[in-house]
Amino acid sequence: MQDIDRAVGERIKTLRQKKGLTQDDLANRAGLNRVHLYRLETGRQSMTLRTLKIIADALEVRAADVLKGV
Repeated sequence: MQDIDRAVGERIKTLRQKKGLTQDDLANRAGLNRVHLYRLETGRQSMTLRTLKIIADALEVRAADVLKGV
């Protein structure tokens, strides 16, 4: 399971960086704590489907796009 968490986190990080956003920027857009976002991006914490949707919306992509290639 940890491999999936890491892969999804890396995908979020990649999408965030492509948008030119910092972790603080994305956390603010998503209404999340930056430390929580950091833990998600590094795979140290699993995310719920609700959190996945919130992050995808903040990145202005579909949730499926976040999971693409995972």
